[in-house]
Amino acid sequence: MGKEIWNGSDFSLAQTVECGQCFRFHKKDGRYTVIAGHRVGAFVQEDDSILFYGEEGDIPFWRNYFDWERDYGGLKKQLSAGDAVMAEAISYAPGIHLLRQEFFEMLISFIISQNNHIPRIQGIIARICERYGREIGEGYFAFPTPEELALADEEALRRLGCGFRARYIVDAVEKAKTKAFSPEILQTLPTEALRQRLMEICGVGQKVADCVMLFSLGRYEVFPADVWIRRVMSEAYFAGNPLSARELQQAAAERFGAKAGFAQQYLFHYGRGKKIGK
Repeated sequence: MGKEIWNGSDFSLAQTVECGQCFRFHKKDGRYTVIAGHRVGAFVQEDDSILFYGEEGDIPFWRNYFDWERDYGGLKKQLSAGDAVMAEAISYAPGIHLLRQEFFEMLISFIISQNNHIPRIQGIIARICERYGREIGEGYFAFPTPEELALADEEALRRLGCGFRARYIVDAVEKAKTKAFSPEILQTLPTEALRQRLMEICGVGQKVADCVMLFSLGRYEVFPADVWIRRVMSEAYFAGNPLSARELQQAAAERFGAKAGFAQQYLFHYGRGKKIGK
């Protein structure tokens, strides 16, 4: 029997897990198995109730991971007030929460995500975990620590399917082992300084840096921009006129402020699902 660990009307397990912010999950017969933070949990949603199948001692971790303490109902009202586009984007997937994920896993995962598609990203990450992570359950492996992944050289990572990203991963691992890139030190930096620190890693541009900041370091004011975000912002707010990266970031900051990261995820999922501007 599953144990109910949350009940609320502003969360969808499927929308949250499958909206592109995490990669380590499996779905079978309506049950989602999620691997995160050296833990494995299985979840089923029945109406507004979330049932959990796993170690009871892990429940506080998963409550934090899914960001269940935040008032998403109030947040969505604030974002959509006077903004018909945002209201439509939210109504398209109203159950999305921003996950609170582990820094190093997010860093490597979003490096791998560059010029890639989700099934291939998932396959590469799974092979890395099986080769360098420790087993945490039958057939499940934790994401390796920087020290564990340091055992992989560029050629070994290429053999696992990382391609040109292998060089970036090697550099990220070496930097992640230093104090300057510890999550504790990174959290002390102002957002722009944090972005620039992350972009010191080979192959990490602003989009990857912003994704890492948003999905693992709680910088909810950042607005990761990819092709779907550019299209939906252009079509919805600027009559289809193309936006430079600077104009896009300025528009997001002015329109959404400290909640830009939440707005981004609703707009991203909406734009990709509706194929806005394609």
